[in-house]
Amino acid sequence: MVAANENGKIGEAAASIVGVITPMSRLLLYLPGQTPRMLGPEPLSWRIGRSAQNEVVIEDPSLSRHHARLEFQDGKLLVEDLGSLNGTMVNGERLQGVHLLKAGDQLVLGTVLLTLGEEPTSTTMMSAVQIEKSPKEELSSGTMVFRAAELRSGSYGTVHPENQAKRWLDALAMVSDLTLELVQDVATEILLDHLMERLFQFFEPDRSVVMLKDLTGELQPVVVRTNEFLQGKPIKLSQTLVEAAMERREALLVNNAFDDPRTSAAQSIVRSGMATIMVTPLEHEGQVIGLIYMDAKAYREPFTEDDLRLVTALAHIAAAKIRTARLVEEVQKKKAMDQELAMARQIQQKLLPEKDPIVSGWELYGSNEASRQVSGDLYGYWPRPDGKMYVAIADVSGKGMGPGLMMAAFTAYMNAWAEIMLAPSELASRISSALGLHTAKNRFITAIFILVDPATGTIQFTNAGHNPGLLLRANGVEEELGSHGMPLAMLAGTPYGQDERTLAVGDVLALYTDGITEAQNPAGIDFDMVGIRNAVTASKGKPLPIVGEEIHRSLDRHTRGAPLADDRTLVLVRRR
Repeated sequence: MVAANENGKIGEAAASIVGVITPMSRLLLYLPGQTPRMLGPEPLSWRIGRSAQNEVVIEDPSLSRHHARLEFQDGKLLVEDLGSLNGTMVNGERLQGVHLLKAGDQLVLGTVLLTLGEEPTSTTMMSAVQIEKSPKEELSSGTMVFRAAELRSGSYGTVHPENQAKRWLDALAMVSDLTLELVQDVATEILLDHLMERLFQFFEPDRSVVMLKDLTGELQPVVVRTNEFLQGKPIKLSQTLVEAAMERREALLVNNAFDDPRTSAAQSIVRSGMATIMVTPLEHEGQVIGLIYMDAKAYREPFTEDDLRLVTALAHIAAAKIRTARLVEEVQKKKAMDQELAMARQIQQKLLPEKDPIVSGWELYGSNEASRQVSGDLYGYWPRPDGKMYVAIADVSGKGMGPGLMMAAFTAYMNAWAEIMLAPSELASRISSALGLHTAKNRFITAIFILVDPATGTIQFTNAGHNPGLLLRANGVEEELGSHGMPLAMLAGTPYGQDERTLAVGDVLALYTDGITEAQNPAGIDFDMVGIRNAVTASKGKPLPIVGEEIHRSLDRHTRGAPLADDRTLVLVRRR
């Protein structure tokens, strides 16, 4: 153990030891189920954690944002825990201060297992295990095929000679030990490593591999063991054996394949030179997440049916552990994401008006309902120095965090440019250009900008690809405020048109997003502008908050209370 210096940073390491990784090495960081990450030779320091500010980012809820640091000093690799919540373990011991690392050391950050090593001279683990793509192979007559579930249940079996009693007592002890790890809080990577270590000692094969499906469904090696004579040589697995385990959930026992004349097609098995092979799926409740493979040359006695039974039972235990751990991890990630989205929603709510402004001779009302925790809709009021006021409503394409961030940018631009006193068309063009600089091509915003002159009753407006505004005159005349151009950020720099209307006393202007007009009833009929018009007419002369509530009640009656399919935002403006 190496102590930290007074500043809490990595101090000078102890004398060099055999196997120390130097800056001249190309350092590999192995993470289970992932391609090894190359670290080095530059830079000489890497932080590890959940934050995107780290050099090595691992999105696991058990890690702190800045969890640990790896750093070369004087040709030695050191590790330091950065005050993480769940701690850092080095080879099973909790890290205190700073520790000198060597090739092959295992680090557990939270519950994530990492292994450090120098780049092999021949091949990495990922390329050392290959599945040979070949035509359909015919297995030899020495191959025994079992349904893994039946093998575990004891449907097959043989009687063991008395001289094998001790061996199977050892097997029972192994099952007991690994079962204890199953019920304890042991990282799945550690469980698999222990499983393979015990199997390798018990069966003494030449090679053994544990493979797991990655996020894309591809098989990746996570634990590999070989005897000292085969280290560095690639392991090529027969596609026929892999498909049997992964697709049909079969456990296979292959003995003396090269003695069978029918195996001319099974070239991958023959070329391997292995006389005895076991492969079994990592399967639990019908879900196959990987496989265990072991083989040996002819100088070892062939694997037996009972050997396969034991490996299959242990594979089932391991699969149960892995699936449970993955479910727990998914729940933790979802909980963390829900907390982040809830926080984002709180922040977004602060972007919306706390209350509708009071303007002499006018009534204003606005509401926003998010279909998810973060809304892609927005509305607001921005007073100008000349006494006029911008009223705007906007809708970002898509849902979730991305649109929410675009709405924050939209609000920031409105806050910054309201005092410039631009015409609505100029304001729309400027915001469209600004958003277009930093927005993906599939993201855009529809919006309506209204400039209200309280003194004259005049409104100037620009519709940037949004739903038509609905102007309901007190005398019963209805007008639609149509589009003046494309949505914002879609064709940045394109100029927008502009129109003007004068509102008489009692006239109501309704602005809305398509989450309201496109809300459907069970028959598939939209609420449409007709629904807005009818609700406004039914509550004519009442205060706008009551009119807004009537629109939402009518909407709920129309949809029979179905969950929101899209964000719903409404703005009402009336001259009194």
